[in-house]
Amino acid sequence: MRKEGPMIVTVLSSLVVLFSNYFFLGQQWGLTDRLDYWFNISYGIALALGFVNLTIIHWKYVQRRREGWVYSVILLLVMYGYLLLGIVEQHTGPTFSWIYDNMMTVLGAAVFSLLAFLISSAAYRAFRIRTKEATILLVCAIFILLARAPIGDAIWSRWSYWGNEWFMGVLNTAGYRGILLGAYVGAFAVALRILLGLERAHLGGTGTQ
Repeated sequence: MRKEGPMIVTVLSSLVVLFSNYFFLGQQWGLTDRLDYWFNISYGIALALGFVNLTIIHWKYVQRRREGWVYSVILLLVMYGYLLLGIVEQHTGPTFSWIYDNMMTVLGAAVFSLLAFLISSAAYRAFRIRTKEATILLVCAIFILLARAPIGDAIWSRWSYWGNEWFMGVLNTAGYRGILLGAYVGAFAVALRILLGLERAHLGGTGTQ
């Protein structure tokens, strides 16, 4: 039942969602709301298991004095300290909210800001003119950069309109929706294979059957 059990749960959950979304009777019964309720319970259980797993792994790092074990100590202190603070103050407490707004949000922004340097280096490699596709990419990038920067309007007053409104609103949106359409078709095919039991990679198997 190690594989059959998760497969049965997956198939039944998929059928409930389909029945609730595409049949009037399923909407009246509110099956999706009940499934969302059980999903929240499962999410809480998974979060608790992850909490315990992190504790076990990093506590072993501290005991064995592995390289970087000091960071494991910091992680455990912050994790349990913030948990205790949340239990005492609840999620709307002033200190609890202040730590999240002034530390967690700022650190997240700092980490994501590092991606700018990665994007810059990737853009430098991509924009080197070696093929026709790279040339088209370079021309489009220059066009958009001039449309976004003030120098573009200084060169031509209509640059912002054609760059932001027409290029991004028409050409970019059409290409983006085409990519999304292909992704949705692929996601539907994968979901159908899982529903029929043909795709078993999520069960730890070889993948397909």
